[in-house]
Amino acid sequence: MSIQRGGHTFSALRVPIRTSGHKSGKSHAVLIGTKEKPKLIMIKIDYYISHGSPWTFLGHNRLGTIVERYDAKLNILPVNYGDIFPISGGLPVTKRPPQRQKMRLQELERWSKFLKIKLIPQPKFFPSKSLLPSLVIIASKLKDTKKEFILANLIMNALWVEELDVDDEKVLTVLISKTGLDPDEIILFAKGTECREMFDLYTKNAIKNDVFGAPTFIIEDQIYWGQDRLDFVERHLKELTKTQ
Repeated sequence: MSIQRGGHTFSALRVPIRTSGHKSGKSHAVLIGTKEKPKLIMIKIDYYISHGSPWTFLGHNRLGTIVERYDAKLNILPVNYGDIFPISGGLPVTKRPPQRQKMRLQELERWSKFLKIKLIPQPKFFPSKSLLPSLVIIASKLKDTKKEFILANLIMNALWVEELDVDDEKVLTVLISKTGLDPDEIILFAKGTECREMFDLYTKNAIKNDVFGAPTFIIEDQIYWGQDRLDFVERHLKELTKTQ
């Protein structure tokens, strides 16, 4: 039995195969071939984020719950929307027309109340101007700490709820410490070339995969933009798990 997926062909496979390194940069669900019905052995979600996005914060923990429910693999990808917006036609919040800025604030208040998630729509230290918060998330990921999801949530909570300056290295030190990681080690690594190169690669892949806003979730060839699309994300996962 042969299966084609993401440009690859698999024949009579008996072990899990992952294609996350496929040149497209997209996530793939992979099948194994047996004499019985093919089984889905991995579901991967590419999760493009910005710590400076309140919408990412509002959906973050809900996404975590969905991922656990379907035993999916979450690939968290902090990217530079400052590079993405000029290509996708997006604008930073401060450069949007007054009408859109007003509607954004109203929508944030509505969603915050609806989801019962505390959020300050205009926090003291927004917008965040440093890349370091994104880089420490990447550093945690590259060191395989399994703490990048928690760290991202702590950083966003600090910005959108506690009104802390997450661009301040001292603030990041405290937040990293809460995960049990060594803040000096993580920050030093985050400032190195490896994390910055990975950040740039994530951003390049985001552009190639038509990402234009945060948060964005990609499952197979389907793109879901916004925390209000999490219901569709879950439906997609549910459909995939029916084949198991």
